[in-house]
Amino acid sequence: MKIQNKHIIIVVLLALSVGLAYDSLSNYVNPYISVTDILADTNRYQGKSLQVIGEIVPASLQRSDDGSIGFTLTDGTAEIKVYYTGVPPQNLEQEGNEVVVIGQLSESGVLETSNLLVKCPSKYEEEGQSQGYSHIFLAAMGIAALGVAYIAFTVFWKRD
Repeated sequence: MKIQNKHIIIVVLLALSVGLAYDSLSNYVNPYISVTDILADTNRYQGKSLQVIGEIVPASLQRSDDGSIGFTLTDGTAEIKVYYTGVPPQNLEQEGNEVVVIGQLSESGVLETSNLLVKCPSKYEEEGQSQGYSHIFLAAMGIAALGVAYIAFTVFWKRD
């Protein structure tokens, strides 16, 4: 059977959709890690991009002259020091709000970040619900399914 241009196009579209699906899963689906998990195996998490969820320990928030902020993050079991550089988000100093720290664990065991999110409890009351898949992932999977169906149809069922 001769390879036609349409087969090459389908294979390229299929490869593109697989790449988009992988990118979607690896970059956008970064699960929250607890402080306890990080401290249980610090070597595993050093130098990697992390999303750590927890609460700021009361009275641990300290502002430096250069604008950076240091605080202690806890998940109720363990605590880790956080060094934040950037514009502080609103409601940072309110106690009881959960925060998400997106950063890297340094060799000294400090979580260094320039991205900090404060979760407002009133906005996240139904937190237990699944957030579903991203639109990029769904589009990539749709393209892949169409590509596979077309190849299967033209190769296996259609006779030349």
